[in-house]
Formats: sequence, C-alpha cells, structure tokens
Amino acid sequence: MASLSVTPARRASPTRWRGRTLIVMALLAFIGTSVIVVWRRSRGSAEEQVIADLDQQKRDLLARQALLESELRDAMSASRIEPAAQRRLGLRRATDSQLVTLSRPSRGATVHDSL
Repeated sequence: MASLSVTPARRASPTRWRGRTLIVMALLAFIGTSVIVVWRRSRGSAEEQVIADLDQQKRDLLARQALLESELRDAMSASRIEPAAQRRLGLRRATDSQLVTLSRPSRGATVHDSL
C-alpha cells in the first residue's frame, strides 16, 4: 500500500498587513481625503459667489427703496399737492376765517347719545 503522507493543516494565523497593502491603503485614504477637500472648497467658492451676488442685489434694492421713498415724500409734499389740487379740482387754500377747529374729548369723559 502506498503510504499517504499527511501534511499538518495550516493554522489560520491572524491576518497581518503587509507593507505594500498598508502603503496602498494610506494612498487611497489620502486621495479620498484630497478629493473631499477639493470638492468642499469648490462648493464653498460657488456658494461665496452666490452670497456676493445676493448681497449686491440687496444693496441695489435698498438704494432703490431709498430713492422711491424720497420720490414719495416729494410727491406728498404740500408744495406739489397744492398746485395740482388747484389746477385739477379747482380748490383754493382756506383763509383763517374759514377754518374750524374741533376739540377732542378728554380720555376720562364719556360721550352719551341723547335721543
């Protein structure tokens, strides 16, 4: 009979990382981190441009608001309304004898309706 030689079973030893594997893993980690950093910086630059554009738009709108408020005050001034009222409606400025001054009731006084 032929003799079978039995080789002892190889023990499963804990996996040991070899040098090349560690270097590849470190390079992959570095590349991954670099990609994330570059992506975040480019997103930040894009967001910064959007914010700058919105700030400029806000400044433009505030300037426009100030201009419109100024024009509104000018349009509501008596020097602009009086000539237009005289021209369009035929109104004239009242004299002192035509003015009637009404007094307001005090806060404590109550107004009673008489029948």
